[in-house]
Amino acid sequence: GTFVRSAGSDIAVGERALAAGTFLGPAQLGLLAALGIAEVTVRRPLTVLLATTGDEVLEPGQPLPAGKIYDSNGTLLESAMRQAGLAVVRTAIASDRPEELRALLRSHAGAVDLMVTTGGVSKGAYEVVRQAMEGQAAEFLHVAMQPGGPQGIGTFDGVPFLGFPGNPVSCLVSFEMFLRPVLAELFGSPAPRIPVRARLGHSLSSPEHKHQVRRGTLQGDGTVRLEGGESSHLMHALAGSNALVHVPAGVSALAEGDEVEVWML
Repeated sequence: GTFVRSAGSDIAVGERALAAGTFLGPAQLGLLAALGIAEVTVRRPLTVLLATTGDEVLEPGQPLPAGKIYDSNGTLLESAMRQAGLAVVRTAIASDRPEELRALLRSHAGAVDLMVTTGGVSKGAYEVVRQAMEGQAAEFLHVAMQPGGPQGIGTFDGVPFLGFPGNPVSCLVSFEMFLRPVLAELFGSPAPRIPVRARLGHSLSSPEHKHQVRRGTLQGDGTVRLEGGESSHLMHALAGSNALVHVPAGVSALAEGDEVEVWML
């Protein structure tokens, strides 16, 4: 008869339901429940230590004196990391004293799988993360990407370490470009952003020697418009965007209607 769902029409006896390493999202958990499976063996989530640095940085909710800023990096990255399936240990804001940051990292070294810091990785005279990592197996470099050029990578007391820049948009772009793909490849975390092609709704210019990653809004007609300028502190523009727009190195200008690669947020 009609409207009959025969046994095995969804998944047959002996058919693999889920491959090992599959991230268990709503659909995967629903499938397990539909098969009557109450428990499965899983990997524990990776635990990440997340530390924001800077004497000028304050926790939200406090009065804001002149010359100070609120910590948006911690909230931004913690949310992105939890979305990617990580367990996050967030520290108090670290000062600009290298010995204090070093002690803070060392106090957590035996309990986390990865350390991520924000700020203090550029080429200034006083860069707290660079100074705190002296003597460790760490490298600080500048990648051909805007925003997110200054980066740190290595280990601290044997624990993998990443040092992201201090501006909030740079932090998110660094996470999306460098950390999220690794999590997906090694641990089955949610996949990197799937690139799609879109048409520019206006012309743009870009530094020819760098990959530029801009915030944008993808419209229903397949066009994308940039939100805000190039500066990496523009959180309001990021909050109003639904995509990251990639302009590759070697391109200095694009015209309205040209195709670009975008990653949906």
